[in-house]
Amino acid sequence: MATTVNDCLCRLPWQMLRPAITHLASTGEAITAMSPKVLKPLRKGKALMETPRPEYYFENGLRKVKPYCQTYLAHVKNRWINRTVSDVFASEMPRRCTRNMIIEAMKRGDVLVNDTVVSPDFVLKGGESLRSINCHRHEPPVPDTPIRVLEQTQDYIVFDKPHGITVHPNELNFFNTALEILRRDHDIPHYMHAVNRLDAVTSGVVIFANVADPAVRQRFQPPNVDTDAESDPLIQKEYICRVVGEFPKDPVVVKEPILQSTGKVAIDPAGKPSETRFVRRWYDPTSDSSLVSCYLATGRQHQIRLHVAHLQHPIVNDKLYNPGYKKDLASVNPELTINGETRFYPTVIPPESQPYMPYYITPEIPCHKCKEEREGANVPNPKNMKIWLRAIRYQGPDWKFEVDLPDWADPGVVK
Repeated sequence: MATTVNDCLCRLPWQMLRPAITHLASTGEAITAMSPKVLKPLRKGKALMETPRPEYYFENGLRKVKPYCQTYLAHVKNRWINRTVSDVFASEMPRRCTRNMIIEAMKRGDVLVNDTVVSPDFVLKGGESLRSINCHRHEPPVPDTPIRVLEQTQDYIVFDKPHGITVHPNELNFFNTALEILRRDHDIPHYMHAVNRLDAVTSGVVIFANVADPAVRQRFQPPNVDTDAESDPLIQKEYICRVVGEFPKDPVVVKEPILQSTGKVAIDPAGKPSETRFVRRWYDPTSDSSLVSCYLATGRQHQIRLHVAHLQHPIVNDKLYNPGYKKDLASVNPELTINGETRFYPTVIPPESQPYMPYYITPEIPCHKCKEEREGANVPNPKNMKIWLRAIRYQGPDWKFEVDLPDWADPGVVK
């Protein structure tokens, strides 16, 4: 079966790089994916290369991945048609590359259309494919907190996601994600996908399941339910968070709509309906903070964080939505939040030198991130990769998964 990528950019580590591409382009051979870990040519059945397993190492409370070479492969989407390659890369992957980086890579033959070198002003058409090769990639480190498995079967795995780890691969992380760590450490099948997701800085219950199986899908995602909108009344989700100030004693329901646009999330009348019910557990006058239970009726991105901020009780250490916390950090890290995005590394760096932006390596271009790592520069602090928000219970008609309360649920914990 030929490799296809429909709605997302895929990463495929690439060992043979330009020689293999040149050979395939000249002979017309098609690359096929016979398994998730081995690429083979259509003829003869001899593997071109094997996908290397991640090389993790641990230091200073962080889980790190040794840098590696990588290929990105994608088929042209409708929104890319009649646009240049550099424009597509710069708009789709702003944290991976800049327009100038892609133009230079195209001149070197490191970015291909239909496995062929084209000029930087080449305009894309439907049915074409994009491949970038020779990409030297560093992934941001994540906290080395072990992922605790709550229950595992052939159909699903439920685990306690630690703070600071994304659920699935994104622009910056592939191997350093919960999905890939579980694949390596617990050998979960490739057919498992996330039933629910949490922000990287949030901890708690996450379910991966074989949602391609109708029985499994209907158990965790009942039919006729838009998982991005109204939740099924039989599915209950409870979070806890610690917020600033004295939260109201009586239960509070917030129904402010949430709009996601151009990578930003905000309360906006044009947004989608959203509803959260809050119940105060305790108020501590010494720290002037409250512990609150949160019950979701919808599942929008940043829903709890936005709704408590709307009530003027933002999460104590939320860099995005607590202006007071951002002010406290200003003297140490003046721009930890940039364009609505939480950054885990401590300094602000120009786009061309972003600490985790992949380099299209040539002998003439050194990797600045390799140099930084040798010198121990720009090392994030794992303590800054969290907020006081945790998914403690996820429950359905015939299943229930819970995790323990965190240390910050004790009013005596103030940092």
